Amino acid sequence: MKTTILYQNLKILLDQKIEKLENFKIKNNLIKDKAELNFNNKKELYSKELQIFKLQKKLQNYLNKIDQDILKIKAKLLQNEAVILNFKNIIENKNNLQKYEQEIKNIILEIKENKSKIKILKKEKKPFSAFYKVNSKHKKEIKKIKKNIKISKNSNFSKSNLKIKNLQAKNNKLDINLKVKNDDLEKFIKLIKKAQNSLIKKEKKDDKNLAFVVRNLDAYYGTKKALFNINIEIPRNKIIAVIGPSGCGKSTFLRTLNRINDEITNFKSRGEILLNGEYDIYKLQSIINKYDKIELTELRTRVGMIFQKPNPFPISIYKNVSYGPKINGIKKKFLLNQIVQDSLEKSALWDEVKDNLKENGTSLSGGQQQRLCIARSIANNPEILLMDEPTSALDPIASAKIEKLLLDLKKDYTIIMVTHSMQQAIRISDYTAFFYQGKLIEFNTTEKLFKNPMQKRTSDYVMGKFG
Repeated sequence: MKTTILYQNLKILLDQKIEKLENFKIKNNLIKDKAELNFNNKKELYSKELQIFKLQKKLQNYLNKIDQDILKIKAKLLQNEAVILNFKNIIENKNNLQKYEQEIKNIILEIKENKSKIKILKKEKKPFSAFYKVNSKHKKEIKKIKKNIKISKNSNFSKSNLKIKNLQAKNNKLDINLKVKNDDLEKFIKLIKKAQNSLIKKEKKDDKNLAFVVRNLDAYYGTKKALFNINIEIPRNKIIAVIGPSGCGKSTFLRTLNRINDEITNFKSRGEILLNGEYDIYKLQSIINKYDKIELTELRTRVGMIFQKPNPFPISIYKNVSYGPKINGIKKKFLLNQIVQDSLEKSALWDEVKDNLKENGTSLSGGQQQRLCIARSIANNPEILLMDEPTSALDPIASAKIEKLLLDLKKDYTIIMVTHSMQQAIRISDYTAFFYQGKLIEFNTTEKLFKNPMQKRTSDYVMGKFG
């Protein structure tokens, strides 16, 4: 059957691509072994292995979807074929009408002959039970034939023919759909090749160089509106401070960027948020290529979150940092060791804890716990870090360490930080967004926003006239 052949071809293509991915991973493993003593190579290999793991996951999801779609199409084809056979049987009954009517006439004639014979036998007083049997048999046959005639006469043959044609047309469309699935697979394979090439060659940077593009964003908690038509473009590798009085929507805005607010039952939002100016975080797919999709877990890995109050896991410092990479498929011990060291060094915590990695993360001081949470987020190799007042619960010395750390981190990450301290925003941020009553009043470079604001409300806030 055509559908079976197409299905087998799809499976063969996918198996070939999975095999290529496995070969690619084996090559990477060989490179890893050679680079065991080279720190920079290990870091790069971790990034590549993580990308391959995500790629294989995408491929498997797509394979499952193809399998489900093909099974549905095949079931529909079989169902249509059964209905077509039923219609054809009804039409055949129409063609048999004349034959049935002729049979009845013959049987009636035979019955009349039998009746005349019975009368003669009665007169002659001879047994005639055999004739009665023949007569009842004929009656049953007549009843059966009449039933068939009734079914045939009540059937709308023109409609039946039309239904058959429609179903056959549908079957043709389903066959075409199978071919389309094959084309989709070819497109997806091209995407895999593109992704494989991106492991070797760095992707070209977006001309706009944007971490997020937010368009017409509204947010609600039940019937209460929290954000009103937010439009903002956030550049990469910068520190963006989000300021404004309490209850103005700063934290709500921050939490929409990696959809953590979705966990709140009465929360809803509308509008568009594009990660890297390309991936719609609500549809979880690229606006450029609909076949290029991401998962919600991948979004939250790429956009890490650090909360106001430090929240390390009640496990060792080492396990806190290595937890994310392990979930993402990194199993090699030497690689995990390097990730932990690299993350703790980036979070300016390595020198303080390198001899006590087995100690519980909750035993550290408040400032150390916050840096541990930053290290835990960095270990997942994110692109963007969201921070909701990361220093509000810390003393001035610990806050200064975090601020210095953020200035170092912006080389590798985009940092979006909610803060109530305007001095902190001036000290470390490149851009500042001012929110008031759920609206984005002004977004500009920090220097311009504080020295020469465009809006009077912004000027009043930074001058301390309200807060």
